Amino acid sequence: MSDLQAKLGGSLNKIQDSLQQGKQKFQAVQEMGQYKKEIQDISEARSSLILKLGEETYQKIRTGELQDVKLRDYVLEIAKLDSQIYRAQKALEELNQKGATKTCSNCGGTIDSSDKFCGFCGEKQETPAELNGQIELVSCPTCEEQIPANSSFCPCCGSRLA
Repeated sequence: MSDLQAKLGGSLNKIQDSLQQGKQKFQAVQEMGQYKKEIQDISEARSSLILKLGEETYQKIRTGELQDVKLRDYVLEIAKLDSQIYRAQKALEELNQKGATKTCSNCGGTIDSSDKFCGFCGEKQETPAELNGQIELVSCPTCEEQIPANSSFCPCCGSRLA
């Protein structure tokens, strides 16, 4: 009987040891998870600060406040991408305006944005194309986008105009 008790006691000790090891492993995994989360949070904060630093540096180079030959090449590449984004946004805006409706300034009737005359009162409507034709356009010296001559800043690249 004492032999049986010794075997049972030994088995219980092994089970307790296994449970203790499992508990320690679980705690280690929890700690590692906490450190990984901390590293991820800190890395995200760092990336955000680097992005802000980059944006500030980019703007200073574009406006001429900062001169750096190496960084200038990056700025020129970014300016090309800015121009592509600007043109795509303009095209999207034009597509949105095609189907848009507005009201007649004379009678308040609903008209399509492309209508030249009001369908209710016959009043001539100014279309965006007519308005653009009245504005003198010049090329931006930085990105070469066509912009209104009286602009202080380029709407495409944000460069200050002389």
